[in-house]
Amino acid sequence: MTAPLPAGFLASESQSFTVVGCTPDGAEVLAADTAGRLRHWDRASGTPLSDWLPVHDRTIWAAAVTPDGREFVTTGSDGTVRRTRRADNTPAAEPFEVVGDPLADWVRALALTADGAEAVTATQTGVVGRWNLAQGTSAGPPLTGHRGAVRALVLVADDQEIVTAGEDGTVRRWDRSSSAPLGAPLDAGSGTVLALAVTPDGAEVVTGGFDGSVRRFERLTGAPVGAPMTGHGKPVHGVALTRDGAEIVSAGSDGTVRRWDRLSGNGLAAPFVGHVGSVWALALSPDGTEIVTGGFDGSVRRWDRQTGLPPAPARAGTRTVGVSRVEIHGRTPF
Repeated sequence: MTAPLPAGFLASESQSFTVVGCTPDGAEVLAADTAGRLRHWDRASGTPLSDWLPVHDRTIWAAAVTPDGREFVTTGSDGTVRRTRRADNTPAAEPFEVVGDPLADWVRALALTADGAEAVTATQTGVVGRWNLAQGTSAGPPLTGHRGAVRALVLVADDQEIVTAGEDGTVRRWDRSSSAPLGAPLDAGSGTVLALAVTPDGAEVVTGGFDGSVRRFERLTGAPVGAPMTGHGKPVHGVALTRDGAEIVSAGSDGTVRRWDRLSGNGLAAPFVGHVGSVWALALSPDGTEIVTGGFDGSVRRWDRQTGLPPAPARAGTRTVGVSRVEIHGRTPF
């Protein structure tokens, strides 16, 4: 008989986790790992809703949920984008290739437009592409300018703008329709940018850097806002914002999860400690009450955002469908 998992754990595996997320209705948690497997759970009960699904041949780097809530979209080191039905865990379509040679180029980041029509991807060689998700065909010219891997991307301004960041230490803005750059590249001042988020009002970009810092910038001008938040001391692999934009949550190679007051840059609590080694993936529940993390140690964990403790058993409520985009960012050495 399999021993029960400790409180707060959703999984404890031999593989390391690169992606975690919550469906925006809050009903489910999903995770993916370095073996190319995907799994999802009922968030209220922690009950698995799938076995480990061997979706990709190698590491899954990013995942999203289609706006209608019916599919998980994933991408990774095999250079493909794949769609999996959420209801029955079967392939929803044939995979399509984003890179010509997956041995030389990986897909590192992914986002979906709010209407679900397009997927935006970014690769190890720094190319950002737009794709018709239903057909698996190109939706426009590639966006080129980064030197080295693009590690994170988000869509803002009603999906008219793509924001990217990567190993060249820059954050760049692009007009989605024309693929033209918007303004000059922003020097993030932290070396490689591993994680990226935009405030709910679109005013600021928040980055997580290889130097262990969390930083804020004006999105339109690129001007730094406030002092860097430097508590991690090691690379920051994930950043997320609460729905009101007042709080930043970060996770990194020091094995901790940290909360920051966005305006003052002050820490809001003692670091959350539990993972052994790097925390590679981070997400917030839609209601902001829980943090979900995945790490090098092969565990997926849930934390009460206020206390840092495993969440109390949730009451199973009425489950709704109507999921919008979920964007997940992280870093692994694979």
